[in-house]
Amino acid sequence: MRNFIIRRVLATIPVLILISVVTFVALRLLPGSPGSAILGPEADPAAVEALNERLGWYDPIYEQYADWIAGVFQGDFGYSQRSNDPVGPLIASRLEATIQLGIMSLALALLIAIPIGAIAGAKPGTPFDYGLTFFAVIGVSVPNFWLAMLLVIVFALELGWFPTQGFTPFFDDPGANLKGMVLPAFAIGVALAGNLARQVRAAMVEVMQQDYVRTARAKGLRERSVLVRHGFRNALIPVVTVLGLQTSLVVGGAIVIESFFGLPGVGKLIIDSILFSEIPTVQALAVMIALGVAAINLIVDISYAYLDPRIRYS
Repeated sequence: MRNFIIRRVLATIPVLILISVVTFVALRLLPGSPGSAILGPEADPAAVEALNERLGWYDPIYEQYADWIAGVFQGDFGYSQRSNDPVGPLIASRLEATIQLGIMSLALALLIAIPIGAIAGAKPGTPFDYGLTFFAVIGVSVPNFWLAMLLVIVFALELGWFPTQGFTPFFDDPGANLKGMVLPAFAIGVALAGNLARQVRAAMVEVMQQDYVRTARAKGLRERSVLVRHGFRNALIPVVTVLGLQTSLVVGGAIVIESFFGLPGVGKLIIDSILFSEIPTVQALAVMIALGVAAINLIVDISYAYLDPRIRYS
């Protein structure tokens, strides 16, 4: 297992470098320059040129990348071009809202998808199974921003149960924090739950047709024990795979939902950084997001061995 983890970590390094190169080059192909973004469209062209020169914008691109990547390996992601604050602490200050939103969205998706999908998969062709299919199609088809607007209209404006915008740190006021995160988490979690429920249902249908399930029933085990111990556990491997892939969708959903609900998270920081041509911030975010996705995939691979003892890593 240790050798497998080391190999996966080493294999991730070239991927991160490739992502950093592509991001670095792509940002420099966009129209405009840091000087014009900082000083504004009506700034003196001479002042813009002087600022670009000071920022090294006209240096050869390979020299710019070499300087930037050398700083990254030392933990220096550069400075924000608007506030002149270090990019690393700036991103760290936005992680709380995004991490909490991701955890709550995934938890909500699992609470909805696992029981519904498992029951539908254990009883295919029943009205409950058809109801799951309808729910899954609705969940996957409805855009999260449209669902967010609907949730705000009903539960925030009409009923007044939840705030429309804003974020309170959890340790400052846990109640206000959870109250403000329910609607954003639900807007993302419903879409995740629809797709995940379909995967749980498909895995359960396949597992319940296996010989060891028939043997368990023939031995006289209770149906609940057959479903939980022999069916659901063996159906978890493909579900965990899909769950790992869907965690990357949380970041995509956070970009829209955080802006909609005014949450000070990484998703909103991405939007603001792109709008204001915050090149160092966008570059750092691309690398950090890629690193997070790689770490999640590694955790998913390791979990296989615990879910199925037949899987071994050499």
